[in-house]
Amino acid sequence: MKGFRIPTTARVALLSILLALLTNFALLGFIRVTTQDDAMATMRLRVSSDADVLRDTAASGNRTALTAAILDAIHDDPHVFVGLIDGRGRVAVGNITRDQLPLRLADMDFHSADVHRSPHSHVVSVGYTIRPAPSGEWIVSGREFDQHLALQDTLERSLFLALILSIAMGVVSGALIARYVGSRVETIARVVDEVGAGDLSRRALVGKSGDAFDQLSSRINSMLDRLALLMAELRMLTDTLAHDLRSPVGRLRARIEAALTVTDEGQRDQLLGGVLAEADNLTRMLTTVLEIGRSEAQTARSQFLDLDPAALIAELGEMYEPLAEEKGVALSVDAMPMKMVSAHRQLLAQALSNLVDNALSYGAGAAVSLSAFDAGGFVRLTVADSGPGIATSDMAEARRRFGRLDASRGKPGAGLGLSLAEAVAHLHGGRLELADNGPGLSATLILPR
Repeated sequence: MKGFRIPTTARVALLSILLALLTNFALLGFIRVTTQDDAMATMRLRVSSDADVLRDTAASGNRTALTAAILDAIHDDPHVFVGLIDGRGRVAVGNITRDQLPLRLADMDFHSADVHRSPHSHVVSVGYTIRPAPSGEWIVSGREFDQHLALQDTLERSLFLALILSIAMGVVSGALIARYVGSRVETIARVVDEVGAGDLSRRALVGKSGDAFDQLSSRINSMLDRLALLMAELRMLTDTLAHDLRSPVGRLRARIEAALTVTDEGQRDQLLGGVLAEADNLTRMLTTVLEIGRSEAQTARSQFLDLDPAALIAELGEMYEPLAEEKGVALSVDAMPMKMVSAHRQLLAQALSNLVDNALSYGAGAAVSLSAFDAGGFVRLTVADSGPGIATSDMAEARRRFGRLDASRGKPGAGLGLSLAEAVAHLHGGRLELADNGPGLSATLILPR
């Protein structure tokens, strides 16, 4: 049927059966060949040994002893193929006939042939040797393959039975493996379906075996944890953004209404200036939110370029030096030369600029320092001030989007500076570290090379 595909569990079962069959075929074939070779080698050695004994007896010159040895061999084992051929090519003694041998007698090592044996004239396979005797006669010594063939038939029947059992075991093991794989996949698929239906609290079951399915479940759970966190942050962002935009939008509307009603041109220009300031504030807020979203979505990684962190810190120092002098703050830069790193220059510069703005606005201290250090496999870009700092208990709130501490509520800003810095650090595979500068706050972007 067009478009028909074998289910994955069925393919796993068939693969298990195929592997079991191939393994057993190889093992059974090896056993059969090895056993057959061993049986043939044993028979060859036994026939050669019997021939050596008879030839040694013939070498003693005692014809009676040689005849007795041949008759004793026939009496002890009816499956022997033994006889003495005289110089005229006739069988002097033994259980063989002349027509069972080659027309021209010669010294012959181990040879196998099918011969007719009395009394039922049935065909049997024999292996024999022909050795010359000192008196010009020929000694024939051999054995029938019947016993070895019977053993081989028994072995082949055993191998065939083992093959049937291996097929049955392959089917059973394949079915069990397919059932196990199908159950684990179905469990994971059910969780994915429930998450897709909107239940972000669902998680895949992780067992204690640590197998591939447990590792897959663990990675899926990590992905779902990250997804739930992003969704929670998105809900918080939309709620907070709507709440925080209400005040500037209200002020903007009030200023516009006042500008429309006032008749004094100077007062109108003052009101319109305030409208422009509020509009700029809204634009900065929305731009920062977009930059945070771009950083967390990892969409900006395609714009990474090699840059010198020390040169970037030096440029920021030069750019903020006039503003620092205006505020009466001593701004220092400590940037040691280092290797290039791959980074998004615009977002990294924006994140560091936000940290410098925070230090100049909220630090209220006499000093702000910018530094760049190479810490082995990491680069540390630090902005530190000597202001009042942030209490350890308030650092989580300071990192939150639109998080405003009590000390900063009277100052302009949307509470997005640290959030943007943290998002940019995550974009680069690093982190934002906040620490007490004793006094003041030290904010460090730690970026891997």
